[in-house]
Amino acid sequence: MKPQDLHQLAETFVSLLDLPSAVVSGADEIVVCNDSWSKLTGAQPASELASSLRGFSSIEPLIGSLRAGSPTVGAITAVRTPDVATVAESLPVEYTIRWRRLYMSPDDRALALVVLQDHSEVEHLASVISSQRIRINKLMVRQTLIEETERRRLGRALHDVVSQNLGLIRMDVKRLLAKGVDADDLLAIIDRVIKDTRSLSFELSPPVLEDLGVIPALQWLAEHLNKQYRSKIRVEDGGCEPELSSETRTIVFRAVRELAINAAKHAEGSDVVISCSHDDRAVRFEVSDCGPGFDVAATFGGGVGFQRFGLLSVEQQVRGIGGMFELVSNVGEGTRATITVALELEEGGSHDEPDDRRRR
Repeated sequence: MKPQDLHQLAETFVSLLDLPSAVVSGADEIVVCNDSWSKLTGAQPASELASSLRGFSSIEPLIGSLRAGSPTVGAITAVRTPDVATVAESLPVEYTIRWRRLYMSPDDRALALVVLQDHSEVEHLASVISSQRIRINKLMVRQTLIEETERRRLGRALHDVVSQNLGLIRMDVKRLLAKGVDADDLLAIIDRVIKDTRSLSFELSPPVLEDLGVIPALQWLAEHLNKQYRSKIRVEDGGCEPELSSETRTIVFRAVRELAINAAKHAEGSDVVISCSHDDRAVRFEVSDCGPGFDVAATFGGGVGFQRFGLLSVEQQVRGIGGMFELVSNVGEGTRATITVALELEEGGSHDEPDDRRRR
Protein backbone atom coordinates (compact mmCIF):
# COMPACT_ATOMS: atom_id res chain seq x y z
CA MET A 1 0.00 0.00 0.00
CA LYS A 2 1.34 3.42 -0.98
CA PRO A 3 1.87 6.02 1.79
CA GLN A 4 -0.78 8.33 0.32
CA ASP A 5 -3.29 5.48 0.22
CA LEU A 6 -2.52 4.60 3.84
CA HIS A 7 -2.93 8.23 4.85
CA GLN A 8 -6.31 8.44 3.13
CA LEU A 9 -7.47 5.19 4.76
CA ALA A 10 -6.46 6.42 8.23
CA GLU A 11 -8.18 9.75 7.66
CA THR A 12 -11.41 8.03 6.62
CA PHE A 13 -11.19 5.72 9.64
CA VAL A 14 -10.87 8.42 12.32
CA SER A 15 -13.56 10.54 10.65
CA LEU A 16 -16.06 7.78 11.39
CA LEU A 17 -15.39 7.96 15.14
CA ASP A 18 -17.40 10.32 17.35
CA LEU A 19 -14.81 10.51 20.12
CA PRO A 20 -11.66 12.64 19.64
CA SER A 21 -9.34 10.30 17.72
CA ALA A 22 -5.98 10.44 15.98
CA VAL A 23 -3.58 8.10 14.22
CA VAL A 24 -0.03 8.75 15.39
CA SER A 25 3.33 7.64 14.11
CA GLY A 26 5.38 6.26 16.95
CA ALA A 27 4.90 8.79 19.71
CA ASP A 28 6.01 11.83 17.79
CA GLU A 29 3.75 12.87 14.95
CA ILE A 30 -0.02 12.99 14.44
CA VAL A 31 -0.61 11.50 11.00
CA VAL A 32 -4.36 12.27 10.85
CA CYS A 33 -6.98 13.36 13.36
CA ASN A 34 -10.72 13.99 13.29
CA ASP A 35 -12.49 17.30 13.95
CA SER A 36 -13.29 16.33 17.54
CA TRP A 37 -9.58 15.92 18.30
CA SER A 38 -8.75 19.27 16.70
CA LYS A 39 -11.50 21.09 18.61
CA LEU A 40 -10.44 19.58 21.93
CA THR A 41 -6.66 19.91 21.62
CA GLY A 42 -6.24 22.61 18.96
CA ALA A 43 -3.84 20.30 17.13
CA GLN A 44 -3.71 19.54 13.42
CA PRO A 45 -2.09 16.73 11.40
CA ALA A 46 1.73 16.83 11.49
CA SER A 47 1.65 18.24 15.04
CA GLU A 48 3.63 16.58 17.81
CA LEU A 49 1.53 14.24 19.97
CA ALA A 50 3.07 15.43 23.22
CA SER A 51 2.41 19.05 22.25
CA SER A 52 -1.15 18.16 21.26
CA LEU A 53 -1.74 16.65 24.71
CA ARG A 54 0.07 19.36 26.66
CA GLY A 55 -3.08 20.14 28.62
CA PHE A 56 -3.28 16.54 29.93
CA SER A 57 -1.45 15.38 33.05
CA SER A 58 0.46 12.10 33.41
CA ILE A 59 0.77 11.19 29.71
CA GLU A 60 4.29 9.79 30.10
CA PRO A 61 3.09 6.14 30.19
CA LEU A 62 1.24 6.74 26.93
CA ILE A 63 4.27 8.28 25.19
CA GLY A 64 6.59 5.56 26.50
CA SER A 65 4.31 2.70 25.41
CA LEU A 66 3.83 4.15 21.93
CA ARG A 67 7.56 4.60 21.44
CA ALA A 68 8.29 1.08 22.67
CA GLY A 69 5.49 -0.40 20.59
CA SER A 70 4.40 -2.47 23.59
CA PRO A 71 1.85 -3.23 24.84
CA THR A 72 -0.18 -3.16 21.65
CA VAL A 73 -3.29 -2.08 23.58
CA GLY A 74 -3.50 0.16 26.61
CA ALA A 75 -5.32 2.87 28.53
CA ILE A 76 -4.45 5.53 31.07
CA THR A 77 -6.43 8.08 33.06
CA ALA A 78 -5.37 11.68 32.62
CA VAL A 79 -6.75 15.02 33.84
CA ARG A 80 -7.08 17.88 31.40
CA THR A 81 -6.99 21.44 32.68
CA PRO A 82 -8.38 23.82 30.06
CA ASP A 83 -6.52 26.99 29.19
CA VAL A 84 -8.14 29.64 31.42
CA ALA A 85 -7.32 32.28 28.85
CA THR A 86 -9.44 30.69 26.17
CA VAL A 87 -11.95 28.53 28.02
CA ALA A 88 -14.63 30.00 30.27
CA GLU A 89 -15.08 26.79 32.25
CA SER A 90 -11.63 26.05 33.64
CA LEU A 91 -12.51 23.08 35.83
CA PRO A 92 -10.30 20.01 35.35
CA VAL A 93 -11.88 17.15 33.36
CA GLU A 94 -10.88 13.51 33.73
CA TYR A 95 -10.27 11.52 30.55
CA THR A 96 -9.42 7.97 29.64
CA ILE A 97 -6.83 7.87 26.87
CA ARG A 98 -6.90 4.57 24.98
CA TRP A 99 -4.53 3.39 22.30
CA ARG A 100 -4.15 0.43 19.99
CA ARG A 101 -1.24 -0.35 17.71
CA LEU A 102 -2.44 -0.75 14.14
CA TYR A 103 0.34 -1.91 11.82
CA MET A 104 3.61 -0.88 10.23
CA SER A 105 3.38 1.80 7.56
CA PRO A 106 5.17 1.38 4.20
CA ASP A 107 8.07 3.46 5.51
CA ASP A 108 8.37 1.19 8.58
CA ARG A 109 6.74 3.63 11.00
CA ALA A 110 4.67 2.14 13.83
CA LEU A 111 1.16 3.53 13.69
CA ALA A 112 -1.31 3.60 16.57
CA LEU A 113 -4.85 4.80 17.13
CA VAL A 114 -5.33 7.11 20.13
CA VAL A 115 -8.82 7.91 21.44
CA LEU A 116 -9.83 10.41 24.17
CA GLN A 117 -12.94 9.65 26.26
CA ASP A 118 -14.44 12.22 28.63
CA HIS A 119 -15.51 10.58 31.89
CA SER A 120 -18.35 13.06 32.36
CA GLU A 121 -19.90 11.95 29.06
CA VAL A 122 -19.72 8.32 30.15
CA GLU A 123 -21.27 9.18 33.51
CA HIS A 124 -24.00 11.20 31.81
CA LEU A 125 -24.81 8.32 29.47
CA ALA A 126 -24.92 5.90 32.40
CA SER A 127 -27.23 8.31 34.25
CA VAL A 128 -29.55 8.55 31.24
CA ILE A 129 -29.67 4.76 30.87
CA SER A 130 -30.37 4.35 34.59
CA SER A 131 -33.16 6.93 34.58
CA GLN A 132 -34.73 5.33 31.51
CA ARG A 133 -34.60 1.93 33.17
CA ILE A 134 -36.33 3.35 36.26
CA ARG A 135 -38.95 4.98 34.06
CA ILE A 136 -39.61 1.69 32.23
CA ASN A 137 -40.00 -0.15 35.54
CA LYS A 138 -42.46 2.47 36.82
CA LEU A 139 -44.43 2.27 33.59
CA MET A 140 -44.64 -1.51 34.00
CA VAL A 141 -45.96 -1.04 37.53
CA ARG A 142 -48.49 1.48 36.25
CA GLN A 143 -49.56 -0.95 33.53
CA THR A 144 -50.02 -3.72 36.10
CA LEU A 145 -52.14 -1.46 38.31
CA ILE A 146 -54.30 -0.48 35.34
CA GLU A 147 -54.74 -4.16 34.53
CA GLU A 148 -55.62 -4.82 38.18
CA THR A 149 -58.30 -2.11 38.05
CA GLU A 150 -59.80 -3.80 34.99
CA ARG A 151 -59.62 -7.18 36.69
CA ARG A 152 -61.57 -5.83 39.65
CA ARG A 153 -64.17 -4.25 37.37
CA LEU A 154 -64.61 -7.49 35.44
CA GLY A 155 -64.69 -9.49 38.66
CA ARG A 156 -67.44 -7.28 40.11
CA ALA A 157 -69.37 -7.49 36.85
CA LEU A 158 -69.18 -11.27 36.89
CA HIS A 159 -70.32 -11.39 40.49
CA ASP A 160 -72.92 -8.64 40.48
CA VAL A 161 -74.48 -9.22 37.07
CA VAL A 162 -73.71 -12.61 35.54
CA SER A 163 -73.68 -14.64 38.73
CA GLN A 164 -76.80 -13.00 40.18
CA ASN A 165 -78.74 -13.40 36.92
CA LEU A 166 -77.78 -17.06 36.80
CA GLY A 167 -78.99 -17.34 40.39
CA LEU A 168 -82.38 -15.91 39.39
CA ILE A 169 -82.57 -18.35 36.46
CA ARG A 170 -81.79 -21.19 38.83
CA MET A 171 -84.66 -20.16 41.10
CA ASP A 172 -87.05 -20.15 38.13
CA VAL A 173 -85.86 -23.61 37.10
CA LYS A 174 -86.47 -24.90 40.65
CA ARG A 175 -90.04 -23.59 40.44
CA LEU A 176 -90.47 -25.59 37.23
CA LEU A 177 -89.11 -28.67 39.00
CA ALA A 178 -91.62 -28.15 41.80
CA LYS A 179 -94.37 -28.28 39.18
CA GLY A 180 -93.08 -31.61 37.89
CA VAL A 181 -91.12 -30.36 34.88
CA ASP A 182 -87.93 -32.41 34.26
CA ALA A 183 -85.11 -29.85 34.22
CA ASP A 184 -82.38 -31.66 36.15
CA ASP A 185 -79.85 -31.45 33.28
CA LEU A 186 -80.50 -27.73 32.83
CA LEU A 187 -80.12 -27.15 36.56
CA ALA A 188 -76.80 -29.02 36.58
CA ILE A 189 -75.48 -26.84 33.73
CA ILE A 190 -76.54 -23.66 35.54
CA ASP A 191 -74.84 -24.83 38.75
CA ARG A 192 -71.65 -25.50 36.83
CA VAL A 193 -71.74 -22.05 35.16
CA ILE A 194 -72.32 -20.34 38.52
CA LYS A 195 -69.36 -22.20 40.04
CA ASP A 196 -67.08 -21.37 37.10
CA THR A 197 -68.17 -17.72 37.18
CA ARG A 198 -67.39 -17.39 40.87
CA SER A 199 -64.03 -19.08 40.38
CA LEU A 200 -63.17 -16.77 37.47
CA SER A 201 -64.24 -13.72 39.47
CA PHE A 202 -61.92 -14.66 42.35
CA GLU A 203 -59.07 -15.50 40.00
CA LEU A 204 -59.31 -12.16 38.20
CA SER A 205 -59.09 -10.19 41.43
CA PRO A 206 -59.42 -12.02 44.74
CA PRO A 207 -61.42 -9.75 47.10
CA VAL A 208 -59.49 -11.20 50.02
CA LEU A 209 -56.39 -9.23 48.92
CA GLU A 210 -58.04 -5.87 49.57
CA ASP A 211 -60.39 -7.02 52.35
CA LEU A 212 -57.95 -8.96 54.55
CA GLY A 213 -54.42 -8.43 53.21
CA VAL A 214 -51.62 -10.15 51.37
CA ILE A 215 -51.14 -13.12 53.75
CA PRO A 216 -54.76 -14.34 53.55
CA ALA A 217 -54.62 -13.73 49.79
CA LEU A 218 -51.52 -15.94 49.51
CA GLN A 219 -53.21 -18.65 51.59
CA TRP A 220 -56.19 -18.51 49.23
CA LEU A 221 -53.76 -18.68 46.29
CA ALA A 222 -52.10 -21.82 47.69
CA GLU A 223 -55.46 -23.55 48.11
CA HIS A 224 -56.51 -22.50 44.61
CA LEU A 225 -53.29 -23.74 42.96
CA ASN A 226 -53.34 -27.01 44.93
CA LYS A 227 -56.55 -27.85 43.07
CA GLN A 228 -54.93 -27.20 39.69
CA TYR A 229 -51.44 -28.70 40.01
CA ARG A 230 -49.87 -31.82 41.40
CA SER A 231 -47.37 -29.90 43.55
CA LYS A 232 -48.16 -29.37 47.22
CA ILE A 233 -48.17 -25.63 47.85
CA ARG A 234 -48.24 -24.19 51.36
CA VAL A 235 -47.78 -20.79 52.99
CA GLU A 236 -45.51 -20.16 55.97
CA ASP A 237 -45.80 -16.79 57.68
CA GLY A 238 -45.11 -15.18 61.01
CA GLY A 239 -48.80 -14.75 61.73
CA CYS A 240 -48.71 -10.99 61.23
CA GLU A 241 -49.96 -8.99 58.25
CA PRO A 242 -47.13 -6.69 57.04
CA GLU A 243 -47.89 -3.00 56.61
CA LEU A 244 -47.85 -2.52 52.82
CA SER A 245 -49.50 0.02 50.56
CA SER A 246 -52.29 -1.06 48.24
CA GLU A 247 -49.97 -0.67 45.24
CA THR A 248 -47.24 -2.79 46.83
CA ARG A 249 -49.72 -5.50 47.90
CA THR A 250 -51.01 -5.77 44.34
CA ILE A 251 -47.54 -6.01 42.75
CA VAL A 252 -46.26 -8.48 45.38
CA PHE A 253 -49.31 -10.71 45.09
CA ARG A 254 -49.10 -10.82 41.28
CA ALA A 255 -45.36 -11.49 41.45
CA VAL A 256 -45.69 -14.31 44.01
CA ARG A 257 -48.55 -15.77 41.99
CA GLU A 258 -46.33 -15.85 38.87
CA LEU A 259 -43.47 -17.46 40.82
CA ALA A 260 -45.75 -20.04 42.47
CA ILE A 261 -47.31 -21.03 39.14
CA ASN A 262 -43.84 -21.35 37.57
CA ALA A 263 -42.73 -23.57 40.47
CA ALA A 264 -45.87 -25.73 40.26
CA LYS A 265 -45.37 -26.19 36.52
CA HIS A 266 -41.61 -26.77 36.36
CA ALA A 267 -41.23 -28.57 39.70
CA GLU A 268 -44.28 -30.78 39.26
CA GLY A 269 -44.95 -33.04 42.22
CA SER A 270 -42.51 -31.31 44.57
CA ASP A 271 -43.30 -29.17 47.59
CA VAL A 272 -43.60 -25.44 46.92
CA VAL A 273 -43.28 -23.15 49.92
CA ILE A 274 -44.41 -19.53 49.98
CA SER A 275 -42.91 -17.87 53.03
CA CYS A 276 -43.17 -14.37 54.47
CA SER A 277 -40.95 -12.76 57.08
CA HIS A 278 -40.23 -9.18 58.05
CA ASP A 279 -38.36 -6.93 60.43
CA ASP A 280 -38.84 -3.27 61.30
CA ARG A 281 -37.84 -2.04 57.85
CA ALA A 282 -38.58 -4.64 55.17
CA VAL A 283 -40.66 -7.69 54.35
CA ARG A 284 -39.39 -10.69 52.39
CA PHE A 285 -41.53 -13.04 50.34
CA GLU A 286 -39.86 -16.26 49.24
CA VAL A 287 -41.06 -18.94 46.84
CA SER A 288 -38.95 -22.09 46.93
CA ASP A 289 -39.23 -25.57 45.49
CA CYS A 290 -37.26 -28.82 45.41
CA GLY A 291 -37.63 -29.28 41.67
CA PRO A 292 -35.06 -29.80 38.91
CA GLY A 293 -33.80 -26.20 39.01
CA PHE A 294 -32.05 -24.53 36.10
CA ASP A 295 -28.91 -22.60 35.14
CA VAL A 296 -29.86 -18.96 35.79
CA ALA A 297 -26.90 -17.49 33.88
CA ALA A 298 -27.49 -19.68 30.83
CA THR A 299 -31.23 -18.97 30.83
CA PHE A 300 -31.01 -15.20 31.09
CA GLY A 301 -27.68 -14.67 29.36
CA GLY A 302 -26.97 -14.52 25.66
CA GLY A 303 -30.31 -12.98 24.76
CA VAL A 304 -32.42 -16.06 25.48
CA GLY A 305 -34.32 -14.55 28.40
CA PHE A 306 -37.60 -14.79 26.51
CA GLN A 307 -37.79 -18.40 27.70
CA ARG A 308 -38.39 -17.00 31.21
CA PHE A 309 -40.05 -13.73 30.28
CA GLY A 310 -42.44 -14.04 33.23
CA LEU A 311 -39.50 -13.97 35.64
CA LEU A 312 -38.02 -10.94 33.90
CA SER A 313 -41.35 -9.18 34.20
CA VAL A 314 -41.48 -10.02 37.92
CA GLU A 315 -38.04 -8.48 38.46
CA GLN A 316 -38.88 -5.28 36.57
CA GLN A 317 -42.16 -4.77 38.42
CA VAL A 318 -40.60 -5.41 41.83
CA ARG A 319 -37.84 -2.92 41.04
CA GLY A 320 -40.53 -0.50 39.87
CA ILE A 321 -41.92 -0.28 43.43
CA GLY A 322 -38.43 0.11 44.88
CA GLY A 323 -38.02 -3.54 45.85
CA MET A 324 -35.36 -6.15 45.20
CA PHE A 325 -35.68 -9.48 43.39
CA GLU A 326 -33.23 -12.35 43.81
CA LEU A 327 -33.33 -15.65 41.96
CA VAL A 328 -31.13 -18.56 43.02
CA SER A 329 -31.21 -21.89 41.21
CA ASN A 330 -28.89 -24.67 40.10
CA VAL A 331 -29.57 -27.73 38.02
CA GLY A 332 -30.78 -30.49 40.34
CA GLU A 333 -30.97 -28.22 43.39
CA GLY A 334 -34.35 -26.53 43.12
CA THR A 335 -35.14 -22.82 42.86
CA ARG A 336 -35.53 -20.02 45.39
CA ALA A 337 -36.95 -16.61 44.43
CA THR A 338 -36.98 -13.78 46.98
CA ILE A 339 -38.84 -10.46 46.84
CA THR A 340 -37.86 -7.78 49.35
CA VAL A 341 -39.88 -4.58 49.75
CA ALA A 342 -39.81 -1.81 52.32
CA LEU A 343 -42.53 -1.70 54.95
CA GLU A 344 -44.79 1.26 54.31
CA LEU A 345 -47.78 2.70 56.07
CA GLU A 346 -50.66 3.36 53.72
CA GLU A 347 -51.10 6.86 55.16
CA GLY A 348 -47.51 7.72 54.37
CA GLY A 349 -47.66 6.73 50.72
CA SER A 350 -48.79 8.72 47.73
CA HIS A 351 -51.67 6.65 46.40
CA ASP A 352 -54.74 7.73 44.55
CA GLU A 353 -57.20 5.43 46.25
CA PRO A 354 -57.65 5.44 50.05
CA ASP A 355 -57.52 2.12 51.81
CA ASP A 356 -59.91 1.67 54.71
CA ARG A 357 -58.92 -1.94 55.31
CA ARG A 358 -58.43 -2.57 58.99
CA ARG A 359 -54.88 -3.54 59.96
CA ARG A 360 -54.45 -6.75 61.81
